[in-house]
Amino acid sequence: MGSSTEKFRCFSCGRWTKDVTDGPSPDDENVNQVHRWTTGVLRVAMEEGPFRAAVACWACFWKTEPDMWIRAEHWDALKPLVPAAELPLLLDSDLETMRHDDPASYPWPGKKEKS
Repeated sequence: MGSSTEKFRCFSCGRWTKDVTDGPSPDDENVNQVHRWTTGVLRVAMEEGPFRAAVACWACFWKTEPDMWIRAEHWDALKPLVPAAELPLLLDSDLETMRHDDPASYPWPGKKEKS
C-alpha cells in the first residue's frame, strides 16, 4: 500500500509512485516523445462513448506505444489491473485547473488488488 507522500497508483501494474518519470527511461527512438506525456494520465479511446482516463506509471506508459491517446485494446493488451471498461471517464478539459491531467483526480476505480 502507498504512503501519503506517494502521488498515484498505476491502474495497469498497481505500482505506487511519486513522479511520472520514475522508472526506466525511453529508448533513444522515443526520447523525443517525452513531451507528449508529463502528467501520469493516458487518454483511452473507447470504441463507443467518451474517452476514459488511465493513470499510468512511466514504465507502463511506454509499453502502450503512446501518442496523444491510445485505443482501449492497447490498454487491455497490458493485462492491467483496471481494464479499459472499468476506467473512469476522462474529466472535461479545464485549462485553468488542469484537473483532467492530474492523477489525483482519478481515485483507484477497481476492487482488484495486486497480489
